[in-house]
Amino acid sequence: MKRATMRAVRCHRFAALGKDGKPLPTPSPIRDVLRIDHVPTPTIDSTHDRNNVLISAHYAGIQYPDFLQAQGLYQIKPPLPYTPGMDVVGLVVDKGSDVSDDRIRIGDRVYANTALCPSGGGGLGALAEMISVSSDAVFPVPDELHMSSVANLGRNYCAAYHSLKVIGNVGPGDLVLVDGASGGVGMASVELAKAMGAKVIAGVSRVDKGTLPSMAGADRVLCYGRDRETHKQFKEDVKAAAKE
Repeated sequence: MKRATMRAVRCHRFAALGKDGKPLPTPSPIRDVLRIDHVPTPTIDSTHDRNNVLISAHYAGIQYPDFLQAQGLYQIKPPLPYTPGMDVVGLVVDKGSDVSDDRIRIGDRVYANTALCPSGGGGLGALAEMISVSSDAVFPVPDELHMSSVANLGRNYCAAYHSLKVIGNVGPGDLVLVDGASGGVGMASVELAKAMGAKVIAGVSRVDKGTLPSMAGADRVLCYGRDRETHKQFKEDVKAAAKE
């Protein structure tokens, strides 16, 4: 039997903005604007949610865009209070009548990228026990993958793919330079660029951060450091590596 209410993380004010909507001299800690609330459990309405899927959340991804949104500095400001979270992984517990079994079945393990919902909204709702989301934003999780391993898929791989393919049209034989290559989007960029057949030069801020980009397949890993001299040397090293 489904419960009438569920737990959800909700943002009650923007951490970097005052009541007048103007930037604060010192932003509040994010934890000060979030609360775990009890809210109505979503259901599938037979009239309005025919293309929706109801997911029991097992894991949710947290990334920099979620942080910016809670500060009020993201390009989309949802009405307050709101439930943050753009990435969620879990089990399908219900679905609308327009969602065929060929696509999604009740009991399926799925990943949802709420930022892809046709209704927009900037990606919300993942930090809750249950979420109703458009089936257009829902994808199956292969059995061989643990659900936790795809919880941050959207913020990392979707951003990387958009930059590499949609904007850059990267293909075989291209040369790609990835700065911040040891981070989430950076690592995803290295992996996807290699899968697209490109040569990849990875840039990191410290030498000890070079291991992961190398494991991800980078052809060269170079350190740009944190001062003018190391940045200058990095540019020279990149030029030399590009000629190899």
